[in-house]
Amino acid sequence: MLYGIILESARDGVIVFHGDSLWKRIVHELNLPSETFQLFARYDEKILFDICECMANILHEGTSESYLEFFGEDFVRYFVNFGFDKILRVAGRTLRDFLFAIDQLHDSNRFTFPNMIQPLFHVTEENATGATLVYKSVRHGFARYAKGGLVAAARALFQENITMNILHDWSTPEFAHIAFWVQFNNIGFQPKRILHFPSLPNIKGETFFRVFPFSILMNSSLRIHCVGENLLHIFPDDTPLIGRPLDEVFRLIRPNIHVEWDKVLSYGRHIVFLMENRLPLRSGSSGKIQLKGQMKYLEHKNMLWFLCHPVLGSANDMISAGLHLSELNLFDSTSDILITGIHQEREIEEAIAKQHLWSIKLQESKRKLIEWRKRSERLLYSILPKHIAIMLQSGVRPNSICESHPLVTVLFAYLTDFKVLSVQLDPASTIQYLNQIINTFDEVEDNYDVFKVETKADASYMVVAGLTDRSHLTSIKRESSALSSLTDYTDEQDDGSTSAMKNPHGFHQTEIIAYLALDLLNASKSIINPVTNQPFKVKFGFHSGTAVGGIVGRINIQYCLFGDTINMASRITTCGEDGRIHLSQSSYNYLVVDNRFTIDYRGQIEIKSKGIHPTYWLIDVVKPKSINVINKNPTQLRCPFTGRSTTDLKLI
Repeated sequence: MLYGIILESARDGVIVFHGDSLWKRIVHELNLPSETFQLFARYDEKILFDICECMANILHEGTSESYLEFFGEDFVRYFVNFGFDKILRVAGRTLRDFLFAIDQLHDSNRFTFPNMIQPLFHVTEENATGATLVYKSVRHGFARYAKGGLVAAARALFQENITMNILHDWSTPEFAHIAFWVQFNNIGFQPKRILHFPSLPNIKGETFFRVFPFSILMNSSLRIHCVGENLLHIFPDDTPLIGRPLDEVFRLIRPNIHVEWDKVLSYGRHIVFLMENRLPLRSGSSGKIQLKGQMKYLEHKNMLWFLCHPVLGSANDMISAGLHLSELNLFDSTSDILITGIHQEREIEEAIAKQHLWSIKLQESKRKLIEWRKRSERLLYSILPKHIAIMLQSGVRPNSICESHPLVTVLFAYLTDFKVLSVQLDPASTIQYLNQIINTFDEVEDNYDVFKVETKADASYMVVAGLTDRSHLTSIKRESSALSSLTDYTDEQDDGSTSAMKNPHGFHQTEIIAYLALDLLNASKSIINPVTNQPFKVKFGFHSGTAVGGIVGRINIQYCLFGDTINMASRITTCGEDGRIHLSQSSYNYLVVDNRFTIDYRGQIEIKSKGIHPTYWLIDVVKPKSINVINKNPTQLRCPFTGRSTTDLKLI
C-alpha cells in the first residue's frame, strides 16, 4: 500500500506533460474508481505500475520502467508546488549532505504519514567523484522511482546533473536491496585526517546519563552495559536489563537489519535508529515505548552509545509507556508537542465533525446538481432532437449542424374552431385553453418515438418521426467524447436505448405516426370548447418524404425542418375534414406493407399548389380475426404504445 500523494503526483504529471485527455483515457482503460486520489488515503501500489504500463501502451514511447522514473522525477516538482521544497533545502548545505540526510527526511514525515513504510537510504563509501548510496525497501520495483526522485532533487536544489548506476543488487523476495554509484562533484568530501582539539576534562558517566536519561551503552557483543535512570524506571524492578543482549530487550524497527555489531556500526553514522520494547513494562503487558536516536561509537572504549529519546505523540503514548512530563528532557520539544497535542485534539475533533457535516451537505448538493442537470437535459431534449442536443453538448457549433433526412413522416394537427375561441374569450382564458390542448397532446406524444417540431399561434401542432433513426449517432457520441468526457453521459440513456423503449416492437416511422394520430384524435374528444360546449374540431394529416433539418439562430436557437414534405403534410391536413385523419399516397404505401391499419381510399383530391393527388382516410387499427370460442367476444387489440383499447380509438 502507498499513500495517495504518490498517485496524485503521477496524475498531475500526466496532465501537465501529456494533457488531460490522456489521463481520462488511462482512467477509462484501467477502470479506476475516480480521476483523482486523496493525498492521505492509502492505495494498492499496483495502480502506479498499471499507469506506467498503460502509458507505454498508449504512447508507444519508452517502457513502463522509464515512466516510473519519470514519475519519480516529477514527484519533486509536485512536492515543490506544495511549498515542501523548504524541507528539502534545509536537509543539507551540499548534495553530499543531502544524501546523508535522506533517511532523516523520511523519518520527519512520520506525523504526516504515520503508516508510511519508508525505504532506507545510507551512504557507505564516498570519494571526490561521488558516493555509494545503498537503497533498501520492502517494496519491489520502486528503485527506478527513487532514482528519478534523486536526479530531480539534485538538479532542482543543487544544480547538479548526477548519474546513477547500479553497483550491486542484493535483492531477495523479502526486500529490494540495491547499491547505486552516484557520480557528482563531491566538493564536501574530505579524507580522514588527524585533528587536534584542546583537551577537555572527562565527563562522568553519571553526568552523561543525567543529560541523556533514556540512553543505552552497549559493549562489542551488543549486550547492555549501562542504561539511563528513566529507562530503568519504566521496566519492573524484577526485570534486570544490565548484561542482557540488546535484541532480547528491544526490537529494532529501523533500519530493518539484523542486530549485529558490524551492521549497526556501519549504519550508525547517519541513520536514525528506532527501537521498541520486547519485555513488558511496569505499566502493564500492553505497554509500549519506542526509542529513537543515533548510534555513537566510543572508539577508546570499543562501545556503542545509543543517544535516544522516547517517541511520544500523545498523552496516551505517555500512559502506555508509564512516563510523566517531569521525566522528559527539557531541551527537546517532546513535552511541548504533548501539551499542544492535548489542546489540539479537541480542535481536530471539532474540525472533523464540521467536515462531516460539510460532506453531508456536499452530497446533498451533488444530488441536487445531478437532478437539475437531468432536468436541464430533459428540457434541452424537448426543444431539440436528442442527437442534435448531444452534438451541441459535445462542442459542435450550432450553425454548422445541417442534416439531410432521406425519409421522415410529418404529422400536422389543426384546431379549426380555435379562432372562435380567441374571439369570444379574453386573452388569458384563450391561453389557458390553448395550454390545456397542448398539454394533452404532449402527454400523448411523449409515449412515442417522435419529435414535436413546433406549435404555432394558429393552434397548429407539428410532429415528425424518423429524425432519431440515424445509425451514426453512436459514433458521434463516441468520437466527440472519447478522450475529453468519457463519463459525462454514462448516467443518461443514449438515443438508441430511448428509441427502443418508446418503440419496443420496431415499427416503421409511418406506422408510429399512424398510431399517434389515432391516439391524438381520441384524446381531442375529451377537450371541450367552452364556447360551443362541444369537443374541439381537429384536423389531422401526415405525409412521408425527404427533408432537411438544422439549427437556425445564434442566441435563441431553434431546430427547423425544411422541404416539400413539410409543405405537403400541411396541405394534406388543410384538405382534410374535422375529426378525421388524412394521409398522402406516400404514407399509404408504407402503411399497407404490414396491413396493421384500416384505411379507406378518399379519391383524387386537388391540393393547393400541388395538383391532383390520391389521398386516404386512416380509420382504425386492424382487428384480429381470431374469435374467443368460450365467451364469443372478439379479442380486444390494444395500442402498442399507450396500452389503450382500440375500441377507444375507433371513430364515431
